Amino acid sequence: MTGGSMLLEFAGNLVVLAIIGLALFCYVVEFDLILGNPDAQWKRQAATWLGVLPILLSALPLLGLLGTITGLLTTFRAMASANELNQSFVSSGIAEALITTQVGLIMVIPGLLLCAWIRRRYRDLVKS
Repeated sequence: MTGGSMLLEFAGNLVVLAIIGLALFCYVVEFDLILGNPDAQWKRQAATWLGVLPILLSALPLLGLLGTITGLLTTFRAMASANELNQSFVSSGIAEALITTQVGLIMVIPGLLLCAWIRRRYRDLVKS
């Protein structure tokens, strides 16, 4: 199973949807700042968002961890109530649990890099 098809398989997971939604929101804000004209209004917006974006982005891996814990608890509950343990059942449950951590980490890294680039651009404009 490839990573892309695995993500589609777990797209119904609410935590995965929350991670993707929050990441997309952050990326829209970042691209708006990247493509914006660096005038006085841009400086005000950048100053505001540079305080908020790192907090929002830091929630992505935490949401991934929440999804992992939720998925593992669901798997262990199902294992406890099952009459017979099936290796593929356990493996798929653990994979479902871990996909949220992977998605959270994958989504946060580009966001943090873009945020750092915007911060540098902001500082360069404030200096001049």
